[in-house]
Amino acid sequence: MTHPERCVYAAMTVFDNGMAQGDNRLVMNVTLAVLADYANTSKEGKLNILGVFSEISPPVLPWNLPQMYVVVSMEAEPSEAGIEMPFSTLLWDGDGKEILSIEQKIIVPQPSRPGAHTTINNIIALAGVPFNKPGEYAFYIRVAGEQKRQIAFRVHEPAKGPAT
Repeated sequence: MTHPERCVYAAMTVFDNGMAQGDNRLVMNVTLAVLADYANTSKEGKLNILGVFSEISPPVLPWNLPQMYVVVSMEAEPSEAGIEMPFSTLLWDGDGKEILSIEQKIIVPQPSRPGAHTTINNIIALAGVPFNKPGEYAFYIRVAGEQKRQIAFRVHEPAKGPAT
């Protein structure tokens, strides 16, 4: 795992067994991937997401974003139960420079009943992520080494104040 100085993160994976659906996916499928101001799961296992965004308007640059959440929901096949899968979250700027890399291991739980898919919600809380310049950025979500989703977003040039 690599992360910039003063950047703090916490990751939480929550499992919720879902209903079976017939398809032939071989590796866990990412069904949702967003950036948000806040996210959590209820005691009933519901995924709560507040303030989904794709643009950041910092007051100055460089700037460290105080808080953001990377929210990823995945669906695993019944045949994937018990398998440990590497899960990676990478942040790159528009020039292809890596800013952040978080590596986790996810063990797919047994389904609640035979033939059921399992929903896995992964919430990564980030604090102090540095943005040094305006432009395009993206989080890349990888499961078992395979890129499953990209979350693209833009950091704007700071607004100019009124002339004095």
